[in-house]
Amino acid sequence: MKKLLSSLLALTMALSLAVLPASALELEEAKELLAVHYVDGVPPEVLELDSLDAILEAIGDPYTFYMTPEQYNAFNQSVNGQTVVGIGATVETAFDGGYRIMSILPNSPALEAGIQAGDLLVAVDGAPLTAEIDPRVPIVGQEGTEVIVTVLRDGQQLDFTLIRRAVDIPIVTYELKDGTALISCISFGGTTAMSFQEAIRELDSQTAVWLVDLRANPGGDSTSTSVTASLFTGGGVLLYFRDGAGDYYASPLPSYPAMTDKPVIVLTGPHSASGSELFAGDIRAYEAGIALGQRTFGKGTAQIVLDENNCEQMTGGEAMKITAYRFFSPDGATNHIVGVLPTLLISPENTERAAMLLTCAPSSHPENHLKIDLAVQTFYVDLSEAMKEENVSAFTELLEALPPSARLLYSTGQNWEKCQPVSPAALAEELGLPFTPRTFSDTSDSPYAREIDTLASYFIVGGYEDGGFHPQDTITRAQFAVLVASALDLPDGKSNPFSDVKEGSWYAGAVSAMTDMGFLSGRGDGTFAPNDLITYQEMVTVLSQVAAWTSMDGYDLEREPLLLEEAIAYRDFAKWAQIPARNLDVLEALTGDLSPSDPGTREVAAGMLCRLMESLHLIWD
Repeated sequence: MKKLLSSLLALTMALSLAVLPASALELEEAKELLAVHYVDGVPPEVLELDSLDAILEAIGDPYTFYMTPEQYNAFNQSVNGQTVVGIGATVETAFDGGYRIMSILPNSPALEAGIQAGDLLVAVDGAPLTAEIDPRVPIVGQEGTEVIVTVLRDGQQLDFTLIRRAVDIPIVTYELKDGTALISCISFGGTTAMSFQEAIRELDSQTAVWLVDLRANPGGDSTSTSVTASLFTGGGVLLYFRDGAGDYYASPLPSYPAMTDKPVIVLTGPHSASGSELFAGDIRAYEAGIALGQRTFGKGTAQIVLDENNCEQMTGGEAMKITAYRFFSPDGATNHIVGVLPTLLISPENTERAAMLLTCAPSSHPENHLKIDLAVQTFYVDLSEAMKEENVSAFTELLEALPPSARLLYSTGQNWEKCQPVSPAALAEELGLPFTPRTFSDTSDSPYAREIDTLASYFIVGGYEDGGFHPQDTITRAQFAVLVASALDLPDGKSNPFSDVKEGSWYAGAVSAMTDMGFLSGRGDGTFAPNDLITYQEMVTVLSQVAAWTSMDGYDLEREPLLLEEAIAYRDFAKWAQIPARNLDVLEALTGDLSPSDPGTREVAAGMLCRLMESLHLIWD
């Protein structure tokens, strides 16, 4: 059921330093707010705990917390962009052995000292940080004073001595870089859309492609994100929310045209989260561009911020942020945990250069140019620029990352009409590039060659030491668990309840992840049977559950009863697999090569998984 939603929702996951759940709010009032608003419901035994700190710890949601007036003010500064005295870094709210640094502000002590996004802040002035310590307390201080921060980077402890000073938080900056319009955005706040509008008005006539850099953007609020995305997509529904009751809410914008018809390349990375992921999903859903970089963080929940303006229980400037919804892109896909898989998966060191290579303007004399049709967009590459020494690595990786759906033309003459499509590998060989294919040596005759190659372009499937995929080999329960967990980027599960799953084995993390999510289960006797072959109908059932969790369409299908004619159509499947078979058939992911009780094969598993991810828009195509 879809409804309209007009309230402001927070999609941010980071503050300008962090927050603590120590509360001035009356405990019973806090319990009431959590019981009413928290998306997954709060178990009664948790609500019986005797402090808000204990309740929030038991809920275990790093995005649900209480804010003192000072902390709420800092929260608003980090989202909306103001001047603060400190070191110029934003950190994740969740504590996991430290506070993860999400972004480094320009012209800041942190940037000058060499602190990097991704570092784990573990101590300040030699005092270790814990979950009970607000890191702003020791870091923020008088301008001109010294502070020593300790971080962990790749397992190495690093100490930085910094001098505190006032730091502007420019949440949006823009420039014309080598003839291409580049917008860098670190938050979606109250001024973000206006800054994007200014950039488009000023630079649109001077660029062929827009670059929007969200690699250090942890989110913001939903209205700002939607309005900003609509500048490139036009008005309409830019996101959906689903509450704990399973109802959908849409927050549509008025219908109006986009401010530009130029394609957008969204630069993404592992620190792009929440609102950033929604922005990328909007560009995908409305076919306004592509994403390039790394898979994003994977925060697909939205929080309401309750303060004295909208909640009578809040007084004196305090606030509470509560996870109230799961959100979905206009095409129905979630980014929760799975993140947004970019159109082109490129390493961090080559992301910006690869994107810049795609910003060449169309030429009426295309000699020595490439034309790339990708995700309903057309991009051009000037080979004289691509083959420069500083660009060769990025250009080579760009060719390696092209999925099978891309169409590549190489012009050596005066027009595109006489050009024949060329494969990335053949072009790389002609140009003498050190090309490393992401595909396999033995899949060309498989009916699922395209699907296998597509998953390989995103490093979702792996092969064997002989360079082959072995498409017709059967697949075990452990192998299938690893395949699906890799596709969804699932973190290792919290526990391993199975006596036959050895800790540290190559499949242990995936098995625990899949069972924690409810996608796979054991045999009922305390074992998982990792080496048993998985049947075709078992794979179908797992993938139907994946669809229900990752998309609005799959969620709705899972709740539709099986009609009589459908029961007849899928009568060869076991009763428990008939609805899943129906669901995958509707989603155009069901194959007809195997009988339901046949052992699954590697090619059929990859084929169904790829088709499902494409149907659910988890793969950008």
